[in-house]
Amino acid sequence: MTGSPGATAADSGVVVGVPFTPSDRGTIGLEWELFVTDAATGALAPRASELLDAVGATDSGPIVGEYLTTMIELVSGVHANVDDAVAEMRALLTRVVDAASGLGLGILAAGTHPCAQPGDAPVRPGAQYDTVAERNAWWGRRMLICGTHVHVGVPVREWALPLTHFLAQTAPVLLALSASSPYFGGEDTGFASQRTMLFQQLPTNGLPPDQVRDWPAFESYVADLRRGAMAAQATEIRWDVRPAPKFGTVEHRVADCSTTGEELGVIAAWSQCLTEWFFRRLEAGEPPAQLAPWFVRENKWRAARYGLDALVIPPTGVPVALRDEVTRWLEELTPLAAELGCADALAATLTVLTRGNPAERQRALAASGADPAAITLALMAETRASLSAPNSRNSPKEKA
Repeated sequence: MTGSPGATAADSGVVVGVPFTPSDRGTIGLEWELFVTDAATGALAPRASELLDAVGATDSGPIVGEYLTTMIELVSGVHANVDDAVAEMRALLTRVVDAASGLGLGILAAGTHPCAQPGDAPVRPGAQYDTVAERNAWWGRRMLICGTHVHVGVPVREWALPLTHFLAQTAPVLLALSASSPYFGGEDTGFASQRTMLFQQLPTNGLPPDQVRDWPAFESYVADLRRGAMAAQATEIRWDVRPAPKFGTVEHRVADCSTTGEELGVIAAWSQCLTEWFFRRLEAGEPPAQLAPWFVRENKWRAARYGLDALVIPPTGVPVALRDEVTRWLEELTPLAAELGCADALAATLTVLTRGNPAERQRALAASGADPAAITLALMAETRASLSAPNSRNSPKEKA
């Protein structure tokens, strides 16, 4: 029986292969989504195209447009060292901030804009974005959210899905450390990461399905999406952690937008160290215990709701303080960070624990009398100030 005109193998029920291009182990690439604002008021400014023109941006990056006309994204190259990746992002952000200043614009680095309303941000013209907006309707109009994404290099295809699920299981740590979106539409939502709650509403977003734990299962999943007209390609899968077959990476997408360069380094260092820790466990034939999927979901929700003050459920099933989990993992990963050359970036976790994640700092401003508009301006100033901070440098230790 012949297929209909234009039919594909996926339409006929055949699983279509998804090629995976291996990449160098543990390398990283960063993506930093940012809001474009009015420099004086902090209000969203739908002028991303002007800013992109001012910096001479092209579709190939490293500075690109995003879903909304009030957003841009900075994209690093591939790096072996966290400090080098963060240094590149600082340079890109400096370039953007300087150009924005000449246009009367500013940059806001946060998971949500504290006082903007959804209607303040038009969708960027383009077939891909038009489809997202039409399909997701009311939710699509509320995607006033920015995140920090870290790609980590995976040298063996068969490691990609196990790593995806491990990073999803440990995601509450990164989510709590990065949480920067307590406000939405001018209101304190009660969540440390309102961005998380918004983003997971879209159909191919959220945690990776528990059933998709190896590459054949992933290929079958992609074929099902195509056959069911849910997505045309693997890039339309927007899990919190997802394989990126074209680049040979797993993309860690759970973090809110980092407010400062130092906090960007924290998220990058955790991603790189957790990845290498997991690879070594696989090589030793000692994969870590898997958490029941309902606990993985619950832990993500708790981290989004309570941030660093959450109680999370480990494999023992007995809740523990997330701050204690951060401290435990920090001790576990510190020797590895020295080997990888990101010891200072990982150690900056202690600064976040001491002064609070961005959500805690925003609420501290509110407690002192600042309204959401004033909080927005303070966040913009904090990001600008971080550009002048020296970037740490520590080279990987030579292995014995």
